[in-house]
Amino acid sequence: MNQPLSRFTKALFLFVIIDFLLFFILEAIFWMKPLVYTILLDMFNNPPADLSYSMHALVLKKLFINQGFYNLFLALGGIAGLRYLSKNTAVGYALIALVCFSAVGAGIVLAVTSKAYILAFLQAVPAAIVLLQVYPLFKNELNV
Repeated sequence: MNQPLSRFTKALFLFVIIDFLLFFILEAIFWMKPLVYTILLDMFNNPPADLSYSMHALVLKKLFINQGFYNLFLALGGIAGLRYLSKNTAVGYALIALVCFSAVGAGIVLAVTSKAYILAFLQAVPAAIVLLQVYPLFKNELNV
């Protein structure tokens, strides 16, 4: 029953994982860099009202660190999913599906709540394609 993922699907899923890792780096490590917080505050429709950009970034610092770690944990879940494919295919597919479902959901929320449409597209669409490829394999693996 063990059907491997196509190279295309694995490549897209690696893109999803890299996306999560990059946002971990931006949000949890480099958030207080002026270039990073200025671009992200503008992109997320969250420019400072009565605060300077640096003060607004400082107010949001712990929130973005937390958000960055969520991204890290989702990336680690994706890596675990790829590793489990060779040991327990159903578990691997389940982890991959969970990570992709999270990316699709986050991409939709990002598109609805901000003007970061390109980021939302890059987050949601590759993950949706992977999810469409993995779901039938997962379902087949479970004999449902």
